[in-house]
Amino acid sequence: MLRAFLVVFILSLFSSPVIANTINWLTHDFAPYYILNGENKHQGRDESIISLLEKQLPNITFNRILIPSGRVIQELSNTSANTCALSLYKNSFREERIYFTDESSTTGLSPAVAMHIKLSRALKLPADKAVSLASLITADKLTLGISMSRSYGNEIDTLINTTPDINLIIRPTRDSLASLTYMLNLKRIDLLLGYPSEHYYLAKSMNFDKNLTQRPLLESPELSYGYIGCTKNQQGAKHIALLNEQLKIIKQTQAYTQILMRWLPAHLKIKLKTRIAETKNAT
Repeated sequence: MLRAFLVVFILSLFSSPVIANTINWLTHDFAPYYILNGENKHQGRDESIISLLEKQLPNITFNRILIPSGRVIQELSNTSANTCALSLYKNSFREERIYFTDESSTTGLSPAVAMHIKLSRALKLPADKAVSLASLITADKLTLGISMSRSYGNEIDTLINTTPDINLIIRPTRDSLASLTYMLNLKRIDLLLGYPSEHYYLAKSMNFDKNLTQRPLLESPELSYGYIGCTKNQQGAKHIALLNEQLKIIKQTQAYTQILMRWLPAHLKIKLKTRIAETKNAT
Protein backbone atom coordinates (compact mmCIF):
# COMPACT_ATOMS: atom_id res chain seq x y z
CA MET A 1 0.00 0.00 0.00
CA LEU A 2 2.78 2.42 0.93
CA ARG A 3 4.65 1.73 -2.33
CA ALA A 4 1.47 2.27 -4.37
CA PHE A 5 0.81 5.54 -2.51
CA LEU A 6 4.33 6.78 -3.23
CA VAL A 7 4.00 5.99 -6.93
CA VAL A 8 0.72 7.90 -7.15
CA PHE A 9 2.22 10.80 -5.18
CA ILE A 10 5.27 11.06 -7.47
CA LEU A 11 3.10 10.91 -10.60
CA SER A 12 0.89 13.63 -9.19
CA LEU A 13 3.93 15.84 -8.71
CA PHE A 14 4.89 15.55 -12.37
CA SER A 15 1.38 16.57 -13.43
CA SER A 16 1.06 19.38 -10.91
CA PRO A 17 1.06 23.11 -11.76
CA VAL A 18 4.43 23.44 -9.98
CA ILE A 19 6.08 21.07 -12.45
CA ALA A 20 4.23 22.60 -15.41
CA ASN A 21 5.50 26.06 -14.46
CA THR A 22 9.12 24.98 -14.08
CA ILE A 23 11.75 24.66 -16.79
CA ASN A 24 14.73 22.53 -15.82
CA TRP A 25 17.77 23.80 -17.72
CA LEU A 26 20.72 21.48 -18.21
CA THR A 27 23.93 23.47 -17.72
CA HIS A 28 27.57 22.47 -17.54
CA ASP A 29 31.02 23.78 -16.71
CA PHE A 30 32.04 24.82 -20.21
CA ALA A 31 33.54 28.28 -20.68
CA PRO A 32 32.80 30.60 -22.35
CA TYR A 33 29.21 29.32 -22.52
CA TYR A 34 28.85 28.62 -18.80
CA ILE A 35 31.43 30.16 -16.49
CA LEU A 36 31.13 28.82 -12.96
CA ASN A 37 34.20 30.36 -11.32
CA GLY A 38 36.61 33.28 -11.45
CA GLU A 39 36.21 36.94 -12.29
CA ASN A 40 33.88 36.18 -15.23
CA LYS A 41 31.57 33.98 -13.16
CA HIS A 42 28.03 33.75 -14.61
CA GLN A 43 29.00 35.82 -17.65
CA GLY A 44 28.92 32.86 -20.03
CA ARG A 45 27.13 33.30 -23.35
CA ASP A 46 24.53 30.57 -22.98
CA GLU A 47 23.77 31.11 -19.30
CA SER A 48 23.27 34.81 -20.04
CA ILE A 49 20.73 34.03 -22.77
CA ILE A 50 18.88 31.75 -20.35
CA SER A 51 18.76 34.70 -17.95
CA LEU A 52 17.25 36.90 -20.68
CA LEU A 53 14.53 34.29 -21.22
CA GLU A 54 13.97 34.12 -17.46
CA LYS A 55 13.27 37.86 -17.35
CA GLN A 56 10.75 37.44 -20.16
CA LEU A 57 8.93 34.69 -18.25
CA PRO A 58 8.47 35.91 -14.64
CA ASN A 59 5.73 33.35 -14.00
CA ILE A 60 7.96 30.42 -14.91
CA THR A 61 10.54 29.03 -12.46
CA PHE A 62 13.93 28.42 -14.08
CA ASN A 63 15.75 25.56 -12.38
CA ARG A 64 19.38 25.08 -13.41
CA ILE A 65 20.83 21.57 -13.24
CA LEU A 66 24.61 21.13 -13.53
CA ILE A 67 25.68 17.97 -15.39
CA PRO A 68 28.69 16.91 -17.49
CA SER A 69 28.28 18.28 -21.02
CA GLY A 70 28.66 14.81 -22.49
CA ARG A 71 25.41 13.73 -20.81
CA VAL A 72 23.18 16.52 -22.15
CA ILE A 73 21.78 14.59 -25.13
CA GLN A 74 21.32 11.47 -23.01
CA GLU A 75 19.38 13.41 -20.36
CA LEU A 76 17.22 15.22 -22.93
CA SER A 77 16.37 11.86 -24.53
CA ASN A 78 14.94 10.55 -21.24
CA THR A 79 11.18 10.93 -21.82
CA SER A 80 10.39 10.30 -18.15
CA ALA A 81 12.14 13.59 -17.27
CA ASN A 82 11.42 17.20 -18.25
CA THR A 83 14.55 19.12 -19.19
CA CYS A 84 15.73 21.67 -21.74
CA ALA A 85 19.15 22.81 -22.98
CA LEU A 86 20.33 25.81 -24.96
CA SER A 87 22.46 26.09 -28.09
CA LEU A 88 22.30 22.59 -29.53
CA TYR A 89 23.02 21.50 -33.08
CA LYS A 90 20.14 19.81 -34.82
CA ASN A 91 20.83 16.55 -36.62
CA SER A 92 18.63 13.61 -37.61
CA PHE A 93 19.75 11.44 -34.68
CA ARG A 94 18.88 14.15 -32.16
CA GLU A 95 15.59 15.18 -33.79
CA GLU A 96 14.32 11.61 -33.44
CA ARG A 97 14.75 11.89 -29.67
CA ILE A 98 14.40 15.58 -28.77
CA TYR A 99 12.06 18.49 -29.55
CA PHE A 100 13.83 21.57 -30.96
CA THR A 101 12.78 25.17 -31.39
CA ASP A 102 12.39 26.44 -34.95
CA GLU A 103 13.98 29.70 -33.84
CA SER A 104 17.71 29.57 -33.18
CA SER A 105 18.85 30.40 -29.65
CA THR A 106 22.43 31.31 -30.59
CA THR A 107 24.26 32.40 -33.71
CA GLY A 108 28.03 32.23 -33.90
CA LEU A 109 30.98 31.73 -36.16
CA SER A 110 31.30 28.15 -37.35
CA PRO A 111 33.84 25.58 -36.13
CA ALA A 112 37.51 26.40 -36.53
CA VAL A 113 40.80 24.69 -35.77
CA ALA A 114 43.31 26.05 -33.30
CA MET A 115 46.99 25.30 -33.83
CA HIS A 116 50.41 26.40 -32.72
CA ILE A 117 51.65 29.52 -34.51
CA LYS A 118 54.84 27.68 -35.47
CA LEU A 119 52.81 25.00 -37.23
CA SER A 120 50.75 27.58 -39.15
CA ARG A 121 53.99 29.15 -40.34
CA ALA A 122 55.51 25.80 -41.31
CA LEU A 123 52.39 24.99 -43.35
CA LYS A 124 52.37 28.53 -44.80
CA LEU A 125 48.71 29.07 -43.92
CA PRO A 126 47.53 32.66 -44.52
CA ALA A 127 46.04 34.22 -41.38
CA ASP A 128 42.89 35.44 -43.11
CA LYS A 129 41.90 32.37 -45.16
CA ALA A 130 39.93 29.22 -44.41
CA VAL A 131 41.73 25.87 -44.47
CA SER A 132 40.61 22.38 -45.39
CA LEU A 133 40.22 20.11 -42.38
CA ALA A 134 40.15 17.10 -44.70
CA SER A 135 43.51 18.06 -46.17
CA LEU A 136 45.09 18.73 -42.78
CA ILE A 137 44.13 15.35 -41.30
CA THR A 138 44.65 13.22 -44.43
CA ALA A 139 47.31 14.75 -46.69
CA ASP A 140 49.29 16.41 -43.87
CA LYS A 141 48.53 13.59 -41.38
CA LEU A 142 48.10 16.04 -38.50
CA THR A 143 46.76 14.85 -35.15
CA LEU A 144 43.32 16.29 -34.35
CA GLY A 145 41.96 16.75 -30.83
CA ILE A 146 38.19 16.78 -30.22
CA SER A 147 35.80 16.65 -27.28
CA MET A 148 33.67 13.56 -26.82
CA SER A 149 29.95 13.67 -27.74
CA ARG A 150 30.03 17.04 -29.52
CA SER A 151 28.52 17.81 -32.90
CA TYR A 152 30.23 20.23 -35.28
CA GLY A 153 27.72 20.08 -38.13
CA ASN A 154 26.90 17.31 -40.59
CA GLU A 155 29.86 17.76 -42.94
CA ILE A 156 32.54 17.86 -40.24
CA ASP A 157 30.91 15.11 -38.18
CA THR A 158 30.78 12.87 -41.27
CA LEU A 159 34.38 13.69 -42.14
CA ILE A 160 35.62 12.74 -38.67
CA ASN A 161 33.46 9.62 -38.35
CA THR A 162 34.04 8.13 -41.80
CA THR A 163 37.62 9.04 -42.76
CA PRO A 164 39.86 6.00 -42.14
CA ASP A 165 43.30 6.05 -40.56
CA ILE A 166 43.26 9.57 -39.16
CA ASN A 167 45.14 10.56 -36.02
CA LEU A 168 42.37 11.43 -33.59
CA ILE A 169 42.58 12.23 -29.88
CA ILE A 170 39.20 12.25 -28.09
CA ARG A 171 38.86 13.58 -24.56
CA PRO A 172 35.92 13.20 -22.13
CA THR A 173 33.88 16.36 -22.00
CA ARG A 174 34.67 17.55 -18.49
CA ASP A 175 37.37 20.24 -18.94
CA SER A 176 38.19 18.58 -22.27
CA LEU A 177 38.88 21.79 -24.19
CA ALA A 178 41.14 23.15 -21.49
CA SER A 179 43.00 19.83 -21.41
CA LEU A 180 43.28 19.74 -25.19
CA THR A 181 44.37 23.40 -25.33
CA TYR A 182 47.13 22.54 -22.87
CA MET A 183 48.19 19.62 -25.09
CA LEU A 184 48.09 21.88 -28.14
CA ASN A 185 50.40 24.40 -26.52
CA LEU A 186 52.84 21.56 -25.70
CA LYS A 187 52.54 20.27 -29.31
CA ARG A 188 51.18 16.91 -28.17
CA ILE A 189 48.40 17.42 -30.71
CA ASP A 190 48.57 19.47 -33.91
CA LEU A 191 44.99 20.71 -34.25
CA LEU A 192 42.10 21.37 -31.90
CA LEU A 193 38.54 21.46 -33.24
CA GLY A 194 36.18 23.90 -31.58
CA TYR A 195 34.57 27.30 -32.01
CA PRO A 196 36.32 30.69 -32.34
CA SER A 197 35.07 32.05 -29.00
CA GLU A 198 36.23 28.87 -27.21
CA HIS A 199 39.69 29.01 -28.75
CA TYR A 200 40.04 32.70 -27.93
CA TYR A 201 38.73 32.47 -24.36
CA LEU A 202 40.82 29.46 -23.38
CA ALA A 203 44.04 30.63 -25.02
CA LYS A 204 43.65 34.00 -23.30
CA SER A 205 42.74 32.61 -19.88
CA MET A 206 45.60 30.06 -20.00
CA ASN A 207 48.12 32.67 -21.23
CA PHE A 208 48.71 30.74 -24.45
CA ASP A 209 47.37 33.44 -26.76
CA LYS A 210 50.87 34.40 -27.94
CA ASN A 211 51.56 30.79 -28.95
CA LEU A 212 48.28 29.69 -30.53
CA THR A 213 46.26 30.81 -33.53
CA GLN A 214 43.09 29.60 -35.25
CA ARG A 215 41.74 29.20 -38.78
CA PRO A 216 38.18 28.87 -40.14
CA LEU A 217 37.33 25.71 -42.05
CA LEU A 218 36.27 25.25 -45.66
CA GLU A 219 33.93 22.46 -44.51
CA SER A 220 31.92 24.84 -42.30
CA PRO A 221 29.18 27.30 -43.27
CA GLU A 222 29.79 30.96 -42.47
CA LEU A 223 27.50 30.87 -39.44
CA SER A 224 26.65 28.23 -36.87
CA TYR A 225 23.20 28.06 -35.27
CA GLY A 226 22.25 26.52 -31.95
CA TYR A 227 18.70 25.69 -30.88
CA ILE A 228 16.86 24.96 -27.66
CA GLY A 229 16.14 21.27 -27.17
CA CYS A 230 13.59 19.85 -24.71
CA THR A 231 12.45 16.37 -23.69
CA LYS A 232 10.23 14.75 -26.32
CA ASN A 233 7.06 14.46 -24.28
CA GLN A 234 3.91 16.50 -23.69
CA GLN A 235 5.53 18.95 -21.28
CA GLY A 236 8.56 19.34 -23.53
CA ALA A 237 6.32 20.26 -26.45
CA LYS A 238 4.72 23.02 -24.35
CA HIS A 239 8.11 24.35 -23.28
CA ILE A 240 9.40 24.37 -26.85
CA ALA A 241 6.38 26.33 -28.09
CA LEU A 242 6.73 28.86 -25.28
CA LEU A 243 10.49 29.29 -25.63
CA ASN A 244 10.30 29.56 -29.40
CA GLU A 245 8.05 32.64 -29.10
CA GLN A 246 10.26 34.20 -26.43
CA LEU A 247 13.37 33.76 -28.56
CA LYS A 248 11.74 35.87 -31.27
CA ILE A 249 11.40 38.68 -28.73
CA ILE A 250 14.82 38.65 -27.07
CA LYS A 251 16.65 38.34 -30.39
CA GLN A 252 15.47 41.85 -31.27
CA THR A 253 17.24 43.34 -28.23
CA GLN A 254 20.67 44.91 -27.96
CA ALA A 255 21.36 42.84 -24.85
CA TYR A 256 21.05 39.63 -26.85
CA THR A 257 23.42 40.87 -29.57
CA GLN A 258 25.99 41.95 -26.99
CA ILE A 259 25.90 38.50 -25.38
CA LEU A 260 26.64 36.82 -28.73
CA MET A 261 29.70 39.04 -29.17
CA ARG A 262 30.92 38.92 -25.57
CA TRP A 263 33.73 36.36 -25.87
CA LEU A 264 35.10 37.19 -29.30
CA PRO A 265 38.18 39.32 -30.08
CA ALA A 266 37.49 42.61 -31.86
CA HIS A 267 38.20 41.37 -35.41
CA LEU A 268 35.91 38.36 -34.98
CA LYS A 269 33.13 40.53 -33.51
CA ILE A 270 33.21 42.53 -36.71
CA LYS A 271 33.11 39.35 -38.79
CA LEU A 272 30.14 37.93 -36.85
CA LYS A 273 28.18 41.21 -37.03
CA THR A 274 28.82 41.44 -40.77
CA ARG A 275 27.73 37.88 -41.46
CA ILE A 276 24.56 38.20 -39.35
CA ALA A 277 23.68 41.42 -41.18
CA GLU A 278 24.29 39.79 -44.56
CA THR A 279 22.06 36.87 -43.63
CA LYS A 280 19.24 39.18 -42.53
CA ASN A 281 19.50 41.20 -45.75
CA ALA A 282 19.43 38.03 -47.81
CA THR A 283 16.12 37.01 -46.23
